[in-house]
Amino acid sequence: MAFKGVGNRKIRLALLRCDTHGYWYGPFMAKCDPMIFLRNNPVCHYYFADMRDPNQLHSPYVPGFEIVRCWDADYRQAQDFSETFLGKPKPCRTIREATEGVDAAFVADCSGDGHDHVKLATPFLKKGIPVFVDKPFAPTYRECCKLIDLAKANKTIVMSASLLEHNPTLKLFRKRFAEIDPVTLVVAKGVGGAGLAGVIHGIALIRNLLGDGVEWVQAMGTTPLLPDLPPELNSTKSTVVEDGAMAAPMTYLNLHYKNGQEALVLNTDLNTFPERCDFFASAYSRGGAIHSPAIGDPEFLAGGEIIVKLFRQMMRTGKPTVSTDSLKEKIAIVEAGRKSVKLGRPVYLKEIMK
Repeated sequence: MAFKGVGNRKIRLALLRCDTHGYWYGPFMAKCDPMIFLRNNPVCHYYFADMRDPNQLHSPYVPGFEIVRCWDADYRQAQDFSETFLGKPKPCRTIREATEGVDAAFVADCSGDGHDHVKLATPFLKKGIPVFVDKPFAPTYRECCKLIDLAKANKTIVMSASLLEHNPTLKLFRKRFAEIDPVTLVVAKGVGGAGLAGVIHGIALIRNLLGDGVEWVQAMGTTPLLPDLPPELNSTKSTVVEDGAMAAPMTYLNLHYKNGQEALVLNTDLNTFPERCDFFASAYSRGGAIHSPAIGDPEFLAGGEIIVKLFRQMMRTGKPTVSTDSLKEKIAIVEAGRKSVKLGRPVYLKEIMK
């Protein structure tokens, strides 16, 4: 039987990977103890808490969810996560255990490149349970298609979304395009040195402003990885080796749209743009240029709220809120960019999406 949605009842959720992104998305969907939150993840607490009172959280809350199970490869992290939330989700030792008694799964991601997303999502999809997969949806186009095909074969839904792709600050900036219409070029200042985890954000920013419809991709350059990142943040699928050192491909990424518009993503070394996790966009035309404000961690909250609401809508109605064609194009852009760096030429998406 195909997934028909759960209506307006509580969505029983399993959250997988109790890392920074687990703590980032968790408070959108479940109430937590602010001080235990502070102890277990001070970074996320910093952005979610009132600056004058650490006991008060100002993060958006989207009712309708109940986190009932949580899993992490480190069982102790799952226990800490469970302790943080007032509903005390059951920490699970295996992914199979996490599939029991739930309506959906939420795969949080700080692995950097999504290399384990197929592994984590498969047990749920095979049981017909819908899955939200954090960015990047998959590290390769082949694995992207595998997740989508698994969902279709088991008559359920798989969803993915990126914060920059749904950020309302950028949507407001998009409305300013009318000041200099027609916009022919958009430039995004992204985040370099973090492998695919960084590159995918810049791509998502462009897609927020220009949407689907990329025809070909040309990329060049490699950026040294940040030396203090733990190794699990960058697997071999999202990095290259240069003289024995790990680096991220696609320092400069040019996206050419079928309608003639161009986009350029700058994933340059952090010595060029000091790391603040702030993104910027500029739009150009014959009539002039306009520039966005900074979009950083405080602004990410509004994008996260939109994503969680889209997930809730999908679960209630049983209908996808993100098209599979859109999911495929985003990962095809990544694959085309990698291939372009190797070949030194533009790579058409139709070469990837065969």
